[in-house]
Amino acid sequence: MKTRLLAPLVVCAVALPVIGGQVAATAAGGKTVTLKNIAFSPKSLTVSRNTTVTFAFRDDGTAHNVVSKGSKKFKAISVRSSGTQSRKFTSAGTYRYVCTLHPGMAGRITVR
Repeated sequence: MKTRLLAPLVVCAVALPVIGGQVAATAAGGKTVTLKNIAFSPKSLTVSRNTTVTFAFRDDGTAHNVVSKGSKKFKAISVRSSGTQSRKFTSAGTYRYVCTLHPGMAGRITVR
């Protein structure tokens, strides 16, 4: 009897992380740049045209902004310390950006 009860539990314990991972990957859809430890992560990202990139503010209350620099521009994200903001990149090129509150905090998105 105990063997019958344990077998379904073992199958569930093994299958759930796999199923959970597939659901999370499908739900994400776009790409994410995390702002944490006074850095963008990843610092450099390459995406296809029409990809939505989400900027996730996760720096324990430290405020940041995202301002594009250079010839390729996108709408700035104003100062905030939590939450997310997304931008859709429709044109090919390299988009450089910084947090103007923290010198040296910079990143790049290359759209192909």
